Amino acid sequence: MDFESTVTRIYEAAADPDLWPLILHDLGELVDAAGGIILTRRADAWTGWRCSDLMNSRTTDAWMAPGGGAARTQATARLIAFDRAGFVADNEGFSEQEWLEDSVMSEWCGPLGLHHCAATVIPVPTGDLVLVQLNRRAGKPPFDRADIARLDAFRPHLARAGLLAARWRLERLRAAAQALAIIGLPAAVLDAGGRVLAANELIEAMRPHIAWLPKDRIALIDPAADGMLRRAFAGVTYPAAASARSFPSKGATGDPAVVHLIPISGAARELFGGGLSLLTVTAVATPAAPDAALIQGLFDLTPAEARVARAVTQRKTVEDIASEFDVSKETVRTQIKSLLAKTGCARQLDLAMLLAQTTQGQPRQTRLSESSRADLNVGR
Repeated sequence: MDFESTVTRIYEAAADPDLWPLILHDLGELVDAAGGIILTRRADAWTGWRCSDLMNSRTTDAWMAPGGGAARTQATARLIAFDRAGFVADNEGFSEQEWLEDSVMSEWCGPLGLHHCAATVIPVPTGDLVLVQLNRRAGKPPFDRADIARLDAFRPHLARAGLLAARWRLERLRAAAQALAIIGLPAAVLDAGGRVLAANELIEAMRPHIAWLPKDRIALIDPAADGMLRRAFAGVTYPAAASARSFPSKGATGDPAVVHLIPISGAARELFGGGLSLLTVTAVATPAAPDAALIQGLFDLTPAEARVARAVTQRKTVEDIASEFDVSKETVRTQIKSLLAKTGCARQLDLAMLLAQTTQGQPRQTRLSESSRADLNVGR
């Protein structure tokens, strides 16, 4: 292999992650390894990876998934404990029996026909941890000192490329947050632990709804909503399993808002893009008379359901609605149940907040949010 060409590709991979499989293949050939993988870890969870062809398999996906072998292996902890700015061979940290019994072998590498490995961990100032690992096929000898020395020659370049990739990603996130401010959307980019990586001035001004905590963390004033937010964070730890979450929240003075937590990345191979989410908090103003026809068209309601929906948005009680339309309270309750089913809401309060937001320009915000989300995914 050509050393300078490989180094050049390593730095190019900081901007183009699609180059990592080729780089890992070249590094593998240098030390007679059959496959390699580069992973990123944040908040004690693997958030993204790229690998050479042999390790690009369902076995790898299953091992990295929530509840998979990655949560049980001792390999990462032992590798970190070496505190070495270089590669470490598996037989330096494990006995042969320990290595065979660890989940990294029993559930991942073993089924792929791999055995001995050499790996290094690289802490990145953004809080990420980068791990590069190369494996030999079963039957091959362990990595020796000469192999480790060959790999260590590339280790400083791998470290700098990881730092560049993380910083570039963070700058793109900051730019996207500011772009959302231009269109009037309060937004912040968070990691899986709730740490704010980027925020615009609109969400910083929402003090009645948001509490800013030490170490760049964020919380909602409403305890119930904050609990839902914490549970939603857990859903974005593993990128491929993440889905958007929306729920109501009350401010310090009781004024309502709708919180959206949207995973920025939906794929598990984006390295520094995984495990992040976009938080928006939209204050809801109760309209005096939302248009019943608009509500009916948006949610495919009957005329009677649309009238009830309009009244719900105005915070009228079941008794008020029954009296206004000269129907029984049971009829109103039945219509509200139908409204909840058609809108996907769990409670009448959620329904009122959803309808209020929808009838005050939400279609425009939705389109812009989708556009902004596309911007956030540029340069994976």
